[in-house]
Amino acid sequence: MNVEVWRDDHGVTWELVQLGLDEIGGACVIRECFSSLDRADGDMREGSEVIARFGDPEDARAFLYAEGFEPV
Repeated sequence: MNVEVWRDDHGVTWELVQLGLDEIGGACVIRECFSSLDRADGDMREGSEVIARFGDPEDARAFLYAEGFEPV
């Protein structure tokens, strides 16, 4: 498993988690792990939420860039 951390200008942190390698590059998910809004409303113990699933990490990275995230 490979994990990349990405953050936007508002302090929201998402992770690109590559679950395994196969002939098409590996299935992966993007999960939200920390939001500054969670700190403000007291919900910091909610856990991770899966935002999207992809079959290719490059598609997932393109999605993250399009959503305003940059690698940490």
